[in-house]
Amino acid sequence: MFAIASGIVRLERHTADGHAVVIHRARAGESLAEAALYADVYHCDAVAEKPARVIVYPKDAMLALLQTDAVSAASVTAALARHVQGLRTQLELRNLRPAGARVFAYLELLADDDGNIELDRPLKELASEVGLTHEALYRALAALARTGDIARDGRRISLRPPGSV
Repeated sequence: MFAIASGIVRLERHTADGHAVVIHRARAGESLAEAALYADVYHCDAVAEKPARVIVYPKDAMLALLQTDAVSAASVTAALARHVQGLRTQLELRNLRPAGARVFAYLELLADDDGNIELDRPLKELASEVGLTHEALYRALAALARTGDIARDGRRISLRPPGSV
């Protein structure tokens, strides 16, 4: 198991045709690869998106701690619950059609309280997170901008305020 002390690390799997699918993105203060505690092999690759400092928790020591320390066990359980919630959200998003609806719903999740997003990763990675090709993402963003649902300025995206026309 790992904890991110600084930076961003994403877990990705590769499809049979070689495309990377982002499973999870962990930022400072978050953990990753908890499921590997109960598996014989890692099922994902961890990729640092920017320089990262990672704390390694050896499997045997971590399993022993979880069996003897209720506070640690509760902490790991809470982290796993957050990961499950995130994966459920990804599944919900991937079921949205058309692409524009999916992209807008994802942007709503990323937006701050004022409806603004400062992208911290390339659009190709964003496309992978929502299960679209980068070309489909670019088309969806352009369509959302044409209809006024979003405004783009470089790496910044602003969502149309609710109720505005």
